[in-house]
Amino acid sequence: MSDQIVLTLRSIPSAARDAGCVAPDRFSSMSEHEIAGLEVWSESERRGTLGDYFTVRGERSARVRVEGDLSRVDALGQGMAGGELSLIGDAGAGVGARMTDGRLLAEGNTGAETGREMRGGALIVSGNAGANAGGARPGANRGMTGGDLIIMGSSGPGAAARVRRGLIFIGGEVAENAGQTMIAGTLIAVGRLAPGAGRWMKRGSIVALGGADISATYRYACTYQPPHVRQILTYLRSRYGVPVTPAQVGGNFRRYSGDLAEQGKGEILEWTTA
Repeated sequence: MSDQIVLTLRSIPSAARDAGCVAPDRFSSMSEHEIAGLEVWSESERRGTLGDYFTVRGERSARVRVEGDLSRVDALGQGMAGGELSLIGDAGAGVGARMTDGRLLAEGNTGAETGREMRGGALIVSGNAGANAGGARPGANRGMTGGDLIIMGSSGPGAAARVRRGLIFIGGEVAENAGQTMIAGTLIAVGRLAPGAGRWMKRGSIVALGGADISATYRYACTYQPPHVRQILTYLRSRYGVPVTPAQVGGNFRRYSGDLAEQGKGEILEWTTA
C-alpha cells in the first residue's frame, strides 16, 4: 500500500482521451500494474491504457495525484465515490461528472461539464471552468443534485443548468444563461451575472454579489438581509476560503421573484450597498 498514487502524463495526447477510469476509490484496491492497464479511449483513435500515456507510481491508495497538461484528458474523477483526487495542471471536459463523494481539487482550469450531474462530495477548481458546470447532459432533466462545486475563477455559459440540489460557487464572471431551468439548489456568483440568468427557473436561489442583468420575467419583491445567505457565505468562507467580504456576508440584498414564465417560486438575490 502506498501513501499516494501519482500519475504523470508522458506527452499530450493528439486527441481528447476519456480517462473516466481515474477515480481514487477504485484505485484503493488496485496494484500499480492493474492501474496502468485500465482502458482509456478516444472517438478518433485506437483504444489504449493509462500506462500508454501516464507513468504510474504507487498502488492501493485512495489518494491520487495526476500531473501534467491534462487539457486533452477528459472525465477525470468521473463517478468517484470517495478519496482524494488532485489534478495538477489544466484538465479537460467532464471533471468530477456524476461524483457522489470524496474531494477533488483541480489546480488549474477545467473544460466543459465540470461537475456535471454531481451528487455529492466537494469539487474545487482553482481556475476557470467551461460551459455547463454543474449542469445536465443533453436531454437529461436534472443536473447537479448534491455536493459543493467551488469554482474560484469564471465559468462558461449554462452553469447550474437544471440543478436540483447542491451548492455552486463561482468567484469570477458568470457567462450567459446561468441557472437556466433550475429546479432547486443555490448558485452564488461573485462576478457579474450575464444576461439570461435564471431563465425558466422553477425554484432555487441565485445570489449575485457582483450584480446581474435581471430578466423582465422577474419581479422586484423587497430588500432585506436573507439569513440563509449569511449562513451559506459564512460556510463557504470558513470551509473553502472563498473571496467574500464581511459586507457581503451581512449585507442587504434586493430580492427578485421568478421566473414568472414558470411557477415564479425562484429568486435572484442581488447584493446592494444601498
